[in-house]
Amino acid sequence: MIDIFDGNHQPIGTFERVAAHKQGLWHHTFHCWIVGRAPAESEGFVVLQLRSPSKKNYPNMLDITAAGHLEAGETPEDGVREIEEELGVAVESGSLLYLGIKHDVMDENNGVRNREFSHVYLLRDDRPIDQYRLSEEEVSGLVRISIADGLALFSGEKGSVSCQAIRADSGGTANFEREVHVEDLIPRVDSYYLKIFAIADLHLKGYKYLSI
Repeated sequence: MIDIFDGNHQPIGTFERVAAHKQGLWHHTFHCWIVGRAPAESEGFVVLQLRSPSKKNYPNMLDITAAGHLEAGETPEDGVREIEEELGVAVESGSLLYLGIKHDVMDENNGVRNREFSHVYLLRDDRPIDQYRLSEEEVSGLVRISIADGLALFSGEKGSVSCQAIRADSGGTANFEREVHVEDLIPRVDSYYLKIFAIADLHLKGYKYLSI
């Protein structure tokens, strides 16, 4: 069960999640983007997850570092559980930087109608990507894209970028280099990915007032 809202973000009750998507009812989701800077490097990066091949929607595609639906009665901060569930990292909600609400709207070919008030956060974490413990039911890998490459990719300056990546491998992870194209990510109607890389750049440069 999830809480549902009208178009003005006023609560109007609870509903079963699959049915809410079929009817296009507004509800809450949690988005957390992990950003960092390797100790030996001056350039920042953003981590993206590779969705498991068993996922019903958008299997084997790249997306937000950690994300999920908020269950009925949960606050946006409660979504922090998604980071531990998917990446094996326990995080306190106070460590997150809140960027505000993104209006996620898209109608898919399978009849799903997304109407989501997405609460978007940044998390600073400089660890190498092979130090995450992936939940293979949810996540089959991670990629680390430098901020410069991400800005070039999502602005259309580059058609692809090469980045560090890991994939789930026999209970652990294996490192490799991966070429990433815009088409490898979940499609969105707005320039969400470009905005995130621009905000990550400002955050690592010390800018305080940031919003999605």
